[in-house]
Amino acid sequence: MNDAPKMLPLRKSEIIVESDWLTTVEAVLGGIVCSLLLVSEIRHFMWGHFAPPAVVHRDFFHILNDVCRVIACAFAFVLAFEFRRKLLKVGCFLGGLSLAASSLLSFLHMSPRAFHTMAMARSVVWQVVLVILLVVIAQWLKSVARKAPAESPGGES
Repeated sequence: MNDAPKMLPLRKSEIIVESDWLTTVEAVLGGIVCSLLLVSEIRHFMWGHFAPPAVVHRDFFHILNDVCRVIACAFAFVLAFEFRRKLLKVGCFLGGLSLAASSLLSFLHMSPRAFHTMAMARSVVWQVVLVILLVVIAQWLKSVARKAPAESPGGES
């Protein structure tokens, strides 16, 4: 009598992604970046470390930063009208609104308490945008990835 446990044959299953590899890698990297930014924003929100809008200085780098922020804001609003999915439209619109508000607030002189309140609101909006982007990326990955049928151990179907 042989009392040794019987080993069941191992079935291999693969994941098939129905997209080109570059788009898939970009989506995964975008999800990783969004996750890290979301963790950072949540940590800053919990500990009260907000970045208030910077006061405008007249040097080259601050002006370049403001110009790039305005361009990114315009790009976000354009993207809000390009996408078909409503969730992605809302995310792009909120991101553009956050960038527009931070650009506008850099030119205004307000009390520190008002700056703190605006920074909190900007952080909350930015967290919502990042969550929306993560949900959209996860839904896209779920739609293009599927499990391949398992092969039988003998190679027969």
